[in-house]
Amino acid sequence: MQLKRLEAYGFKSFADKIEIEFHAGVTAIVGPNGSGKSNVTDAVRWVLGEQNVRALRGSKAEDIIFTGSATRRAMGVAEVSLFFENEGDMPVDYREVVVTRRLFRSGESEFFINKSRCRLKDISNLFADTGLGRDGMSVIGQNRIDEILNSKPEERRLYFEETAGITKYRNRKRESMRKLEDMQGNLVRVSDIMQEIEGQLEPLAESAEKTRRHDDLQTVYRRCALTELFQREGQLKKERADSAGKIEAMRDEALAAETQVRLLDVKKEELDQAILVLEEKLQEQAEKNNALRTQIEQANSEIAILEERAHQHDALKARLLQQRADFESTAGEAAAEKQRLFAVEKELLEKHAAIDAAIAKDRGSLKALGEKLREVKEKHRTLADKKDAAQRDMLARENELLLIEHELERYSTSGTERADELERATAAVDALTTEAKAIGEERRRLEEERRTLEEERTKKTQEKEHLDEKLRTLLHAENRTKEELHADENKLKFLRNMQASYEGFARAPKAVLQAKEPWQKGVAGAVAELVSVPHEYIRAVDVALGSSLQNIVTEDTDTAKAAIAFLKRARLGRVTFLPLSTLVVRRSQDEAAKREVGAIGFANELVGADAKYRKVVDFLLARTLVVDTLDHGLAIEKKMGWRLRIVTLDGELLNPGGSLSGGGRQGQETSFLNRGGEIERLEKSVRDAEETLATLLKARTFFDKAAREMAEALEFVARSLQQKDVYAAELRVKDERIAEARKEKEKARETLKKLAEEAEMTFSKAQAKKNDAVQQAKAARRLYEKMERETKESEEELDDLEQDADDLSKYINERELKRAVLEQEKIRAREQALLKEKEETRAKEQAEKTREEEIALDEEQSNGGTKREEIAARVAAWQEKHAEGKAAYDKQYQEKLERHAENQENDKAARAVGQRLSEMQGKLHQMEIAAAEVHVKIEQVQAELLEQYGHTWETAAEEALDLTGTELKKKMQDISRALAELGPVNPNAIREHEELVERHEFMGKQAADLEAARENLMAMIHEMDVTMTRQFKAAFEEIRGYFADIFVRLFGGGKAELFLTDEKDVLHAGVEIEVQLPTKKRQNLSVLSGGERALTVIALLFSFLRYRPAPFSVLDEIDAPLDEANVARFGKFLGEFAENTQFIVVTHRKGTMEAADFMYGITIEDAGVSRVLSVRLDEAI
Repeated sequence: MQLKRLEAYGFKSFADKIEIEFHAGVTAIVGPNGSGKSNVTDAVRWVLGEQNVRALRGSKAEDIIFTGSATRRAMGVAEVSLFFENEGDMPVDYREVVVTRRLFRSGESEFFINKSRCRLKDISNLFADTGLGRDGMSVIGQNRIDEILNSKPEERRLYFEETAGITKYRNRKRESMRKLEDMQGNLVRVSDIMQEIEGQLEPLAESAEKTRRHDDLQTVYRRCALTELFQREGQLKKERADSAGKIEAMRDEALAAETQVRLLDVKKEELDQAILVLEEKLQEQAEKNNALRTQIEQANSEIAILEERAHQHDALKARLLQQRADFESTAGEAAAEKQRLFAVEKELLEKHAAIDAAIAKDRGSLKALGEKLREVKEKHRTLADKKDAAQRDMLARENELLLIEHELERYSTSGTERADELERATAAVDALTTEAKAIGEERRRLEEERRTLEEERTKKTQEKEHLDEKLRTLLHAENRTKEELHADENKLKFLRNMQASYEGFARAPKAVLQAKEPWQKGVAGAVAELVSVPHEYIRAVDVALGSSLQNIVTEDTDTAKAAIAFLKRARLGRVTFLPLSTLVVRRSQDEAAKREVGAIGFANELVGADAKYRKVVDFLLARTLVVDTLDHGLAIEKKMGWRLRIVTLDGELLNPGGSLSGGGRQGQETSFLNRGGEIERLEKSVRDAEETLATLLKARTFFDKAAREMAEALEFVARSLQQKDVYAAELRVKDERIAEARKEKEKARETLKKLAEEAEMTFSKAQAKKNDAVQQAKAARRLYEKMERETKESEEELDDLEQDADDLSKYINERELKRAVLEQEKIRAREQALLKEKEETRAKEQAEKTREEEIALDEEQSNGGTKREEIAARVAAWQEKHAEGKAAYDKQYQEKLERHAENQENDKAARAVGQRLSEMQGKLHQMEIAAAEVHVKIEQVQAELLEQYGHTWETAAEEALDLTGTELKKKMQDISRALAELGPVNPNAIREHEELVERHEFMGKQAADLEAARENLMAMIHEMDVTMTRQFKAAFEEIRGYFADIFVRLFGGGKAELFLTDEKDVLHAGVEIEVQLPTKKRQNLSVLSGGERALTVIALLFSFLRYRPAPFSVLDEIDAPLDEANVARFGKFLGEFAENTQFIVVTHRKGTMEAADFMYGITIEDAGVSRVLSVRLDEAI
């Protein structure tokens, strides 16, 4: 495998994309300090999986992204790709493998293998077993040299373990040890859980038995309830059968009434139909009568109109005769006027011809006059042109003279102005020079302020990082405290619940303590609740009291009696009561025993309690002696004649008479006595944790505020720096502008000097030109005056001719106007004559039309009499028909009244039958409702039977008891009483008991599995120790040989040796280095010079590489501490070693460069941007 190429974009100082080709042998990366050559090493290290930003010489992840410069903007992404030639070393089927890593300024990272997105873990797996990776020998920098030089032997050993390949075993062992600790803790927890379960099994078994008895009674009670439902359903079915017959009879009566109602309804429909037919006939007859009446009225009206027309005939005829006479008169008048107008037209035509002859004669005279006028105008135009030419020449000469005079004046004035302008330009140059100096001073002051702000920003950044670190520490402490508080609160809640529920107590004392009976107020509590025991005596007092811990203290014997009666009724078991009113304390007679060796004191003296309950403590413990060990207890017992009761701190018990008990306990380590103390301890721990949490929160709030203020201060400094940068840019632009302006002003001043000299010469030439122009202007004026006189004379002649022509033209126009008037009069006379002709024709036509109307009027008068007689005959016939129709209408109306009366009688009978039917239907409805209620009750009973017992009435008969209602009621009362005496039960007790038994068995199996796993894990750890020892010893011996050989070759002689600080403990011994330089004695590494130490470590690193070769290795300035002689030897050895390993060397040493086959130079092209240059040394040579 070989590294072929590196591509980077946006990584650190590589703002532009770079490509570096790597070849076999040695490739050198060179460049001046600060050029960014070590960024190549960081790029390789980053792609290989480096996660520590400080190892990449940064403080945060985004530091590796190009941050920008004065001329380049910051970039938002950094990307580096490494190209490998795969020869089967990598577990992928590609000849070329490209690994890419990308980071965005937002913090998001991306990883790619051959452009396919992957995880960082995938890249680590890709380089596994290749000798590469962030922890391998693929990248060796000056920091690694320093680490080895400054490390202790035990720390130096880690490099050997890494090279030997046992680091993965050590990590596995560390993980196995952690698992072993977890497993041990799990075993302890499983043991505690099993002990807790064992303490709960017996009480829960009793509760389960009580639940079974309760369930048996409930089963019998359930059968009785089923029998009750069965009997109720039978009774209801009987009621339903009785009501069914009554309902059927009522339905028959209602049906008969309904039939009678329907018959009456049919008759009513027939009568209604007959009345409807009569009404239609009446309507039809009325319409006929109305139609006849209308016809009669219309005919009478028409007769009246005809009679009125007969009366109007004579008047209309007289009016028509008058109109015809008027029209004939109008026609005669129009004919006479027409003849007169035609005569006028003829006269006007004669006058028009005379005027036309006169106009023709005047036009001939005007034409002759026009010819002469044109000749005179031509002559005048010629003279005018000559005059204009003379005038233009004169004006030109005078204008030229004026221009010369004006130019002379301007030259005089501009000379003065140029002198003033030259003086102003000189002053402006001086002013700009002064302003440029002031801006330079301002820029220097601004740069000083900027340096101060940069220092302030650096200082505040460090302070901010310190505050952030403090905040992280406080937050970690706060989270840890919260976790501890949560754990303590959960444990406290658990213990309080156990205490409140008397967890672990037997059923009888628990029932008394939890009873809700009137006598309960006389119960003080269990002994375990009323005493307090120091932690160191808990085991001893627990054994000494034994079951007495569950004894119940009462105020008096009455309370004890009532509680005993309660236990008897409920059959809950037995309890020992300690009434305060009857207790008699008997103290030990062997007071001397507590002064014996090992004696601590009598137990009652070691136990605390309220004064009220001190008698109880003395009663139970005054005769029990507490000793430290069993041996001391036996000695004291023997000395006192075996009459004492003694308990040891470990819980061994010696009874009077010589018997003793002891051994491992199956119960909980945390007894009833310890429970209260543990609760108090946890309560204090919770209070302390809450106080600590409040303190941490207050401190975090303070530092958080300080961090925010520091961030604001940093932002203010950043803004100030930005403002300074903007101001500096403005000053720079202004300085450049002033320099440009000063240059322009100086240039203008020189131009003004030249212009002044040229103006003086031009003024002299213009003065001579003015004298010539004065003579030419005078000659031109004389010629103009002559031409003006001749033109005036020609103009007067032209005016006379034009006046004659105008007079003749006016006379002709007057004649033409008169002719036009005659033409209009002629046309008007012709038009009026034609109008009169039309008026004559129209009057004749109207007279003829009037005569025709007279004839038609006479014919209409003759026909009107005949029509009146016909209409009168029709009116008489219609009146006869109208009388017959009225008689028919009256007869049909009488028949309709008779039908109405019959219909009313039928309605009355129908209402009576309907009322009787409604009453029957109401009764029937009530009977059906009652039947439905019975049916619903039956369904409810059936549903209850089915839902609660899964039976129908038929199947319930098999399970129902053969009892009367009274017997059934008595039996159910007996069962209810028995259930009440049994008291409340835990319905889940049976299941909980079975689950607890199952859980106990499961935990037993878990404990066995954990024990087996622990033994397997210990065997595995032992096997890893053997493998690591064997592998490390073999690697160490091989590296030792390589180191001795390479050392001699690098130093040209001498001797070097590696040895372990403890040969017996190979897995933990450190590594020491001793060398003997040529001509010197044997020495430790720490006493050598800096260069000698560095070269020795380089020899060691090459030994690592020889033992575990890497496909390539990047060496970052590891030759920096070497002198020239050692650099030369290093370079020579590097060339030899490169036959098997590809080297990329970052260096600035000449000897190393000479050993390189290919060289890249890193330079700074722009501010903060690195550029890559390359050269092939063998080609260059």
